[in-house]
Amino acid sequence: KKKYGLLEVLVATLAWALRSDPPFPGDPLDRRSDLALEILRSLFAMDAGKPSMHLPSNDTMTQIGMMLCEILRLSNADVRVHQCKLAVVTLLLNAPGEYSGYLASHDGIKPLVNIMAYQLSTVVVERTANSAEDAAAVVPILLVLRKLCQSNSAVLQMVKNEVFPPELEDKFAEKVAAEMAKMQSDGQSKAKNMAPLDAPKGTVRWKLIRLMTWIDSSVKRSACELLWTLCHEDATEFVLRTGFGNAVYFLGNKGLVNMPAGVNV
Repeated sequence: KKKYGLLEVLVATLAWALRSDPPFPGDPLDRRSDLALEILRSLFAMDAGKPSMHLPSNDTMTQIGMMLCEILRLSNADVRVHQCKLAVVTLLLNAPGEYSGYLASHDGIKPLVNIMAYQLSTVVVERTANSAEDAAAVVPILLVLRKLCQSNSAVLQMVKNEVFPPELEDKFAEKVAAEMAKMQSDGQSKAKNMAPLDAPKGTVRWKLIRLMTWIDSSVKRSACELLWTLCHEDATEFVLRTGFGNAVYFLGNKGLVNMPAGVNV
C-alpha cells in the first residue's frame, strides 16, 4: 500500500510539472524538467509498468499512459525535453503490450521513430567509438520499437513506413525484380545480394543497417531484430533490404543459413 500511495503522488506531481504554466519546460531557470526526469526514472525503478502484487488502479495507469504520450509529442527544441523523452523510452521497456495501440491512435509512434533517428545519428554519424555509450544510446529505443511492432500490426506498418518510405517502394520493387531475375538466371533459390538494394547513405535505414555489423553485440542484435520484425521475419525480404553480407550472421543465429565450418554463431 505504501508503494501504491507513493506512485499516486509521483503521478500527480508529474502531471503538475507537465501541465502547469508556463508551458513545459519553461525558461532555463525552470526546474520542472529536472523534477519530471527524476519522476520518470523513479517510475522505471518501481517497475510501474510491470505486473506486481499491488497493481495501480486503472485510473493511475491511464494517467501515466497519457502523460508519456504527451511528453513524446513535445517539441525537441529544448534538450531538457529530449532527456525526458529518453526516460520515457526506458519506461516503455516495461509497458504492457496493449499500450502500443494507444500510442498509435494518439500520435505517439512517429516521435519514437524520430528519437531512434536522432540516436542513430549520434552513434553512426558522430561515432562515439565507445561500445558502452553506443549501447546506451540506441539499444533502448530499438528494443521499444520492436516490442511495439510485435504487439500491434498497425504500429509495425507505421514504423516500417518511416524506415522504408512507401513512396520509394516502387523503386525498390524494380530492384527486387532485377535481383530475382538474376537469381533465376544463376540457378539460385535464395536472395544473395551482398549489399542492400536500396539504402542511400544518411537515411534511417542506412544507419540501422550499419548497426547490424557493429562491434557491440547488444547494438548489433537489437538492430537486426528490429529490421527482422519490420521485414515480417521473412528471410528473403530481410536480405533484399539489408544485404546478405550484413544479414548472414544474424540468419546463421536463426539457423536459416549454413555457416562455414569453424564459424561460431
